[in-house]
Amino acid sequence: MYKDCFNLLRMKGIEFEKGLTLDELKQIEMIYQIEFPGSLKEFLMLAMPVSKGFYNWRNIQEDNVRFIKKVINKPLSDICNMAGEVYWCDDWGEKPDDEKIISKEVIARLKEAPKLVPIYAHRYIPIVLDENPPVISIHDTDIIYYGENLEDYFNIEFGKKTQDTIQFQNITPVPFWSDIM
Repeated sequence: MYKDCFNLLRMKGIEFEKGLTLDELKQIEMIYQIEFPGSLKEFLMLAMPVSKGFYNWRNIQEDNVRFIKKVINKPLSDICNMAGEVYWCDDWGEKPDDEKIISKEVIARLKEAPKLVPIYAHRYIPIVLDENPPVISIHDTDIIYYGENLEDYFNIEFGKKTQDTIQFQNITPVPFWSDIM
């Protein structure tokens, strides 16, 4: 699996290091307080992309760890800072008139949302039970699906497939994140 993805990425000039070991993955998950979804774990164990835009999980030097933690926390801080501007999901009930109440409700729901693991630039994969979850693009409060799964994402980001080909009915909604799209 992922052979076509690796070939595509290499054709785009992406450089790779050897895949992460189970011990390295456990150490990384402990450092960042995350758990790689099955698809990303499998991908990174085969080979780890290290070109610009990707995250060097193997590098546990203080500056890199601080940088990756900042990237992991960026969507959370952006949503908190702009909670009043977040799309109000109809499933949440009637939208309050008071922006402070809206902000409190959005932040409360954010605290229950699955954590996100960065893949490339501002593309993230949620930590959910689904072994092959969708990839989400997050830039401030602009949040969209960017792939039905990891393989689909790489074909959209680096291949000839376009984002408008995503089959949304194939995506299991991600709590909170899907609500605010």
